[in-house]
Amino acid sequence: MIQIDLLAQIIEEQDQNFRQKQLISREENIPVQSNQILVVSGVRRCGKSVLIRKSLSSSEPGLYLNFEDPRLVDFEAVDFPKLELLRDQMGKTSILLDEVQSVMGWEIFARSLHEKGQKLYITGSNASILSRELGTRLTGRYKQIELFPFSYTEFLLFKNLSQGEKSFESYFLSGGFPEYLQNQDQDYLRTLFRDILARDVAVRRNISNETSLIRLGVFLCSNVGKPFSYSRIGSLLEIKSVRTVIDYCDYLEESYLFDLIPMYSPSIRKQLANPKKAFCVDPALASANSLSFSRDLGRKLENYVYLHLRRSFKEIQYFQNKESECDFVVKWNEEIIGAAQVCWELNSENLQREIKGLKAAMEDTQAYKGVLLTWNQEDLLEGLAVVPIWKWMMQPAKVFFGMG
Repeated sequence: MIQIDLLAQIIEEQDQNFRQKQLISREENIPVQSNQILVVSGVRRCGKSVLIRKSLSSSEPGLYLNFEDPRLVDFEAVDFPKLELLRDQMGKTSILLDEVQSVMGWEIFARSLHEKGQKLYITGSNASILSRELGTRLTGRYKQIELFPFSYTEFLLFKNLSQGEKSFESYFLSGGFPEYLQNQDQDYLRTLFRDILARDVAVRRNISNETSLIRLGVFLCSNVGKPFSYSRIGSLLEIKSVRTVIDYCDYLEESYLFDLIPMYSPSIRKQLANPKKAFCVDPALASANSLSFSRDLGRKLENYVYLHLRRSFKEIQYFQNKESECDFVVKWNEEIIGAAQVCWELNSENLQREIKGLKAAMEDTQAYKGVLLTWNQEDLLEGLAVVPIWKWMMQPAKVFFGMG
């Protein structure tokens, strides 16, 4: 339990600090007129609370409380009604709770506010905890929005740059975490990586062997876009139980740090059995925490393409048969609608292989649109569009594939 006077002091101090942050425009829109509870989820430090604050009226920014403040360690479910009292005393009309999943019973308070017709905005960085509590207590009462680090177009807006190869190169090297773009300190990305593993995974999942978790995270950073099996990871990292490897990978997905995508197959059983590929939520974060000293630019480019697809689509797979492979196939409403092949540079040695892989994926999945994405080449080859990635990223992937 926490005293209301201390709570009021914390709220005032946090509000002053928050007002100093740059309110950045994002592509996502918060429907502030909605009667539902608004939930913004995503990886730590990607700008979730700033997105909400930007959407609210500057004259009425709402009562803001970040639960990662160590002074709130004793905050309990019985303290939530104090927020309503302070909201009214401060003349606010809404409440914004940042990283609320750290407090047991928050969803009961959320439901209570909703039933009273009062505004509530929530952010969280753990997909499993949020989905479990939203699903059990708040079904039909909330709208959830996923937020990622900056897209290329958001990066251009933030840095006040024009589209083109030069600005994309800057984005390619720097990634999309707002605070890193302001300080360009590699230690920030390493500290953030450790914080996510420790606070969003190890603490919440009561993992005592944090070293194995960190080694797994570093392994995935070092092998972005490469197929792997859980048993091979267990052998390489000396984790005896394959079940432990699977659980740890699930936890890393829950923290929004990585996505693990399956090989395309109409059979769910085969999808589960075949090797997965891992993609990091931010390629610059992966590079800063990688053990690979080689500049695998193609894999990094592939990671950026994945993220651009992921902002529009939740179901993405890679394609492989006995003769060829394709980097991505995209599903929409249970139907494969498109395929994307990524290549740093098309040349006489790889041209036919890349085209063959893309065509095979389109034929086998019956996708009706495909694209070959490169660093800076543009062409039309055998009926397939070759597009520079920076140009392709200027519109949402769902628009390119005809779903926008």
